[in-house]
Amino acid sequence: MKKVFGILAMAAIVFFAANCGGGGGNTPSGIEKSIYTQMQKGNYDKVIGIMIDNLDATKEQKAQFAALFTSDKIKKEIEKDGGIKSFEIAKETISEDGLSATVETKIVNNEGKESTKTSKYVKKDGKWKISMDK
Repeated sequence: MKKVFGILAMAAIVFFAANCGGGGGNTPSGIEKSIYTQMQKGNYDKVIGIMIDNLDATKEQKAQFAALFTSDKIKKEIEKDGGIKSFEIAKETISEDGLSATVETKIVNNEGKESTKTSKYVKKDGKWKISMDK
């Protein structure tokens, strides 16, 4: 149950960010850019794909994530917050040991409201993954 809550918490952070393919590369800020670019374009199936591909989770947890979040649910969350007019990666901070990172993304919705969202990443087997930890 804690793992499901962790998945929900991570998804909430990203989805409320109004936060795949997109050529961002495997850096924390590159992954964030890919996610937000696809959200902005309305490619919600790609958002789910990028998140699942880059989620630090087991196959079972990824399957649970995919089952919980459909493109319709993502669309509703993003549109509820006014959609995404623009975004920019404000700051990427990589830990001294190079195994964790945070990315701050500044989002402006279509109504002009600004917010900043922070996502956490961990490096596993040489690749950056979205962390499910709080």
